[in-house]
Amino acid sequence: MGEINPRNPVLDGTAIRIEPETILPVTRQTPRPAGWLRFETGWLGPNQALQNLETATSLLQVLSKGLDALKEDMNEGIILLHNAWNQSDRSGKPSMEVDRQLSHRLGLIEEGVRECRFHGRGLLDGQSGVVGHGEGVDFIRGGPNTQDSPMEGFDVRITAFPTRAMLTGGVPVHENWLEAEAEIFLAEGDRFVRFVPNGKTTIAEFLDDLQKAITMAGLDLEVGLTRQRRLQVKHNQFGSHFKFKGCSRTTPLLAARPGRVEWSQKGQDIQGTLQGEPAFGVGRMLVGFLDNAQTSELAVVWRGESLSHGNLARCYVVQNGLQFQVGNGPQRNLRKISLPSFYRDAMGGWLETRSGFRSMAELRARTWQEVFDAMQVLFAVSCEVDEWRDKTRNWVQQYQNLALEVLRNEAAVAPEDGAIANEDQTVAQMAVVMRKMLARKPMVV
Repeated sequence: MGEINPRNPVLDGTAIRIEPETILPVTRQTPRPAGWLRFETGWLGPNQALQNLETATSLLQVLSKGLDALKEDMNEGIILLHNAWNQSDRSGKPSMEVDRQLSHRLGLIEEGVRECRFHGRGLLDGQSGVVGHGEGVDFIRGGPNTQDSPMEGFDVRITAFPTRAMLTGGVPVHENWLEAEAEIFLAEGDRFVRFVPNGKTTIAEFLDDLQKAITMAGLDLEVGLTRQRRLQVKHNQFGSHFKFKGCSRTTPLLAARPGRVEWSQKGQDIQGTLQGEPAFGVGRMLVGFLDNAQTSELAVVWRGESLSHGNLARCYVVQNGLQFQVGNGPQRNLRKISLPSFYRDAMGGWLETRSGFRSMAELRARTWQEVFDAMQVLFAVSCEVDEWRDKTRNWVQQYQNLALEVLRNEAAVAPEDGAIANEDQTVAQMAVVMRKMLARKPMVV
């Protein structure tokens, strides 16, 4: 057979080639995969089904190895930033060596993504998943059932905008209140800060000193003034999942009732639809429901950009995920694998930071705020990598079990003319196949 397009295999036994490139309005990504994979399609025999499973298992082994290397590089980056943060009094600027080593570590991550390939096809660079570009929103990722968008892109309609958890003081900030205040207390999770205002400072200096104390304590909070010049503390992350508490001890600078700890006002998640299909919000990120016909698991982030009439944005996507057949039947037992891009500019885009990092590609460590924010982003991306490692290991186990099922089914349908497979031979054959799949060396080209 000729080369088979794993994204859209035909089921009549004929062969087709990978489609010509579809141009997206973005220069960073290659929409169509450059590598070639061979998957048998049509009415499969046991050997053909096993070959498909062996190819998929070997591919997943390469993927697992690549994710392990990615995780190791990220852990070293987190340790680097954590040590820099904890081993300094943070009175001056971080050492330039910290920024240099962070840049080097990010370069290794990029190199690992680029080199994780199977038969010439990238596994971590978006060639085997969904790539996209947004107008008014940022594309984050897609899933195995995300469909190619039409030429005009998918409609992204926002019906409710996200907000952040906040605490607002009861009176306008004035120097007299600063002189009277004994302590401002703020807590997020198990981290807290007790800040004693200096009554002789200006309001601007007070806000700056309070923000520095919050940052040094590791709280993800931001200080400012409302239009009425009341003190306001906001969580840096949008949405309903984040909260904190606080109070001002002797004045209503931060609490309506001095000395009483109050919880922040709850933040709200974004609401909207994707191509008219339902979606749920996580902070600023809008995600298509799993059973959506076109936008299943499609995720985009609104960052405050201006939108067209009707709060409308657009997202252009191309599905490069793998699709292959492992058996016969009405649905031909089709399996799908779709992997996101792990390039630096595609990871960490959903996380908010005071340093303004829009992705892992922008991380730097030239100030202590940047050190803290870079550590936050790396940790969040590391958790995503952990999820994909677990998912990949589960896939390997599933496909090994499918191989055993194919062999059992073959033994069960043996002819009745005396050519029934010997049970010992069947068990031995299963063992050989499983040893082959487990010991198969990943083929990286």
